Amino acid sequence: MKSKFFAYRSNYAYEQALKFQGILNAEEYTGLLAFEPQETITLGRASEPEIEVIASEEFLRVRGTQILATDRGGKTLYQGPGQLVGFPVGNLKAIYNDARAVKRFTDELVLGLAHACAVLGVKGVGTRSDYPGLWTNRGMLASVGLTVKDGHVFHGFTLNVFQSCIPGYSLIHPCGIEQCPITTLEQEGVRVESLENLAARILPYLSVIQGDEVFRESKTVSYESTYSNLVSTVSRSQMAIEHFRSNLETFGNRE
Repeated sequence: MKSKFFAYRSNYAYEQALKFQGILNAEEYTGLLAFEPQETITLGRASEPEIEVIASEEFLRVRGTQILATDRGGKTLYQGPGQLVGFPVGNLKAIYNDARAVKRFTDELVLGLAHACAVLGVKGVGTRSDYPGLWTNRGMLASVGLTVKDGHVFHGFTLNVFQSCIPGYSLIHPCGIEQCPITTLEQEGVRVESLENLAARILPYLSVIQGDEVFRESKTVSYESTYSNLVSTVSRSQMAIEHFRSNLETFGNRE
């Protein structure tokens, strides 16, 4: 019986989460790293920051908002408090016997997230042919942006949960969409006790994360505090992967 890993973090830096995801991938775990992010604007490979980032560099600096260039697909996204970010951990070759099946993985991840939201009580949630992500008639509920390195999945989904995340979207044109309407689980009438509980409720619907039983993080798999200085700045996930690959023996020593 195969188990799947689950961990949750609050007030977590996007860079730190990306590093942790890389370590879990390097150790061949399968599962979900979920977190409430510190305020970050992430740029994708298709981003046009001069158009999509509305706020000035000085304003963002004073606000304490990080701008992070990444190699995930898609355009500019906002991550911040009041959202749930989910980073799936897995190897496409093990899941599909095809290390290049990123579109299939993305489609199944989006459908699983839509199913979970519908079960939670969101009415009319689904995809749109003209725009990425998950939508209701009120606006965009979730976004997805991934990249794959050596068959391993990096980055993940961002789900708008509480109304407190809405003001952050004024900093950008999300997904490159001007005047993009935004909605949240709260606005859709879903009561959420905690983001950790929400992540645990969503996990069973993400069939792309294979496994029969969930095992929660324990001391033996809590790497990021021990290795927090391994990567001081990860501005592109490829940098992290190269570092992790050269330090696999170090990661194997958990004492």
